[in-house]
Amino acid sequence: MNKISGIIVNHNSTFEGEIEFDKSIKNIRNTRKVNNQNYIIPGFVDLHCHGGNGFDTMEGANSIVNMSKYHLMHGTTSIMPTTWTNNFEETFEALKDFNKIKEDNLNLLGIHLEGPFINPDKLGAQPNLTQEPSLEFVKKLSDIADIKIITIAPEIQGMNNFIKELSDLKIKIQFGHTLADFNCCDNIMNKYQIGFTHLYNAMSGNKHREPGVLSAALSKGKFAEIICDKIHVSEQSIKIAKKCISGLYAITDSINASGLKDGEYIFAKNKIKKEKNTIKIVDSGTLAGSIITMDKTFKNLIEMNFSIQEAVELTSYNASRYIGNLNIGEIKTGFLSNFLVLDKKFNLIDVYLQGNKVNE
Repeated sequence: MNKISGIIVNHNSTFEGEIEFDKSIKNIRNTRKVNNQNYIIPGFVDLHCHGGNGFDTMEGANSIVNMSKYHLMHGTTSIMPTTWTNNFEETFEALKDFNKIKEDNLNLLGIHLEGPFINPDKLGAQPNLTQEPSLEFVKKLSDIADIKIITIAPEIQGMNNFIKELSDLKIKIQFGHTLADFNCCDNIMNKYQIGFTHLYNAMSGNKHREPGVLSAALSKGKFAEIICDKIHVSEQSIKIAKKCISGLYAITDSINASGLKDGEYIFAKNKIKKEKNTIKIVDSGTLAGSIITMDKTFKNLIEMNFSIQEAVELTSYNASRYIGNLNIGEIKTGFLSNFLVLDKKFNLIDVYLQGNKVNE
């Protein structure tokens, strides 16, 4: 039996304690004056991540393994590799071995399909390969890869039946890359649990006379993802979202250029340029995902004056609740031993995945 002690932080508690664990947490003991004053927090959960360290989900199994290992070293013990809008053949080729690699890579949760059923007039950095809703597309992919989340634009023709079919398949539905109005969102949200993809970005806004997707999210949303890289969304807007949406959770939306030196790369069939902490499409100047990691996200939240418990809530707990995974996102007896050790300045020291220290 392994033991570790320190200041244990969950979304709703902070105490000095000792954890006894193997693959799962066997016992948690409150103690006073533990020798180790480092923080122990739940492993990060990232439900929207395209790539990192030169690797991209859409390049297939080997790339998915390598991008997930890169983010694991930054504390992401549960990751949702994310596609971008493409045709069926290339998407199938990218995901065909996913269920095999999922067995050996314990931080892989499933797949997030970002598109192709989005609005061609709100692409962001996505290629213009959008399609009308196709249940066959999703079902064939589900045969080879565990599809957990799909990002769609609800205003597209045929979406009402499609959303019902996705719900029947137990796939989480998120609105994103969309120009829907409030009423369109509201009608669907009255029937189904809906999440929101990179809140504020690539969606109709909160105009006071023309309420859109953002209005629906802030007024009625229970869960939404948000990028906290200090580039995509302002600190003030993140705090407004936190007040309005109880299940708000941080994502990286990280792409292949994360971890690489400044320069030009290709992402989602677009030529992009990484300069300092920003990635943009060369031709249009549009933001093209992020290069942030979850450990930096956590530090950003602390710098925004969120409490350490709130930072834990935003980087692990709420995301685990959203996907209904009941054994991650908390340091709790019986849960998986997915936790991180941080120093007093919130720098990442150690990463534990199902009880094994993976950063040695």
